[in-house]
Parts: sequence; C-alpha cells; structure tokens
Amino acid sequence: MTGLEQRVHRRFDLALPMRVRVKAESPHMLETSTKDISARGIYFSLSGDIELGTELECEVTLPPELCQGNSMQVKCRGRIVRVERNEDDTIGVAATIEDYEFLKTL
Repeated sequence: MTGLEQRVHRRFDLALPMRVRVKAESPHMLETSTKDISARGIYFSLSGDIELGTELECEVTLPPELCQGNSMQVKCRGRIVRVERNEDDTIGVAATIEDYEFLKTL
C-alpha cells in the first residue's frame, strides 16, 4: 500500500484569490489562486521554479460565504513542502501554514 494519508486537518477544494511572496526570490507579491486549503496547509500553482523548504508569505481572500457576510483577508506564513511540475508549464506548490493573522474585512 502506498500514499498513506498523513493530513490531520480537513482540506477544502476552494479556488480563492491569493497573493504570494517567496521570500528568497522577490520582494514582489505574485497573483494566483488556491487549489485547496486547510487549517495548516495550502496548495496553489505558480510559474517558475521554487525550492523545497523555502519560506513564503501569502495573503488569501476569504469570501463572504465563509465569513458571516464579509470578505476577509488572511496573511499566512509557511514553508514549501512539495513542488510538482504541471502539464501547462506551471508548478503546483504545497506549503505548510505555520502562522496566520486576520488582516481586514473587505
């Protein structure tokens, strides 16, 4: 048997707008969207190459349906734990969420 599930937190298949900064590469935020998200992890796609273990910072916008009628922005910090090459020449990035804070209601 391969691929034993190790996740503790439930994953949600949600495409949420996000901005991400890979600390080692650029001071600029890149626009993308989540593929799925949980309390301690996030998966998204980007162009380019990123190394495992790289720290990142991201801002995810949660929709009103999840936040009692108002959109909310959440700032997350984490580390890249998996990188996969996609067929469209982007990379799929799995990252831990090590810390987060709610920024503002939109």
